Amino acid sequence: MSPPDKKTSALLVIDVQNGNTSEAWQRDAVIGTIRTLIDRAKAADVPVIWVQHEAGPFKPGSDAWQIVEAVRPPEGETVIGKQYLDAFVETPLRKELDERGVGHVVICGAATDACIRATTARAQIEGYDTTLVSDGHTSDEGPWPLPLPDGREVPIGGEQMVAYTNFFVADTEYPGITTEVVPAAEVAF
Repeated sequence: MSPPDKKTSALLVIDVQNGNTSEAWQRDAVIGTIRTLIDRAKAADVPVIWVQHEAGPFKPGSDAWQIVEAVRPPEGETVIGKQYLDAFVETPLRKELDERGVGHVVICGAATDACIRATTARAQIEGYDTTLVSDGHTSDEGPWPLPLPDGREVPIGGEQMVAYTNFFVADTEYPGITTEVVPAAEVAF
């Protein structure tokens, strides 16, 4: 099913979990921004969908797997577990969005270099108008050596990952959809 012509919005809160935010760049500010987005979405009757990674060190029930308390969904909210970086792969995310008539996704969360980039790219490819919240995603503070297949290491930290991802997403175009990267204060649901 293609996204509807009417661009109903949904807020996707991606992997804001204890295990990938404890050492995150500007952690408290980003989590505060995400909390504000959740509150704004709910006040505007915009669906909020939480995505929760359930692979590797994020074993269901573990402390690392838990969604950060400040943004944890109340009982009965939609939480989608995933095994891969891309929240659309082998999950009911597409079905949940289609059932709600969503054609525009607003994306925030963690980790920038992995699940945010993969899910944002997939939302664009799938034909959703996509808004990445420029101050609403984060990754490990770093810098830490990022190993490359050829044995070299690239030192990069959370601030650079966020800046590059904001640039990359803003510069990505697909026919028939809009893409924007804006601060939380400018998000239009």
